[in-house]
Amino acid sequence: MNGRRKKIALVGSHGGHLTEILALRPAFEGHDTFFITYEGASSAALSPAYRIKKFHDHPLRVFTVWAEIFRILRKERPDVVFSTGSEIAIPVFYLAKFFFRCRLIYLECSAQVSTPSVTGRVVYPITDLFLVQWKPLLEKYGQCAAYRGGLI
Repeated sequence: MNGRRKKIALVGSHGGHLTEILALRPAFEGHDTFFITYEGASSAALSPAYRIKKFHDHPLRVFTVWAEIFRILRKERPDVVFSTGSEIAIPVFYLAKFFFRCRLIYLECSAQVSTPSVTGRVVYPITDLFLVQWKPLLEKYGQCAAYRGGLI
């Protein structure tokens, strides 16, 4: 990122996705960051953070979640959205790209060694930078994906 201080949304669900984002937090020093994640014990200490109720087991909640994420993005106006995945990244990426013209950076989770994730396949066409942590995934994603090594 250039020398200008940026506002960055860090998006991920609990578990490995959030753990990988936290491992990368030093890379975002000097920028203003905030989290968009799910409600739960593992996100309670994150600040600043927006905690969304899980929606994948409640199909009708999908609509309210998209509206909630739109309001968050309108309020925060991030320059960049960064995610390591999970379904929460899908509405954030699409709303951020088409309504707020954010730059999108996606890092495929380290658990995806040879098979693309569903979230990765859905956001791949709209990302500005798509990174994989395992070389075999380059063949699956194509020319727009990049390998820079893994977090592990």
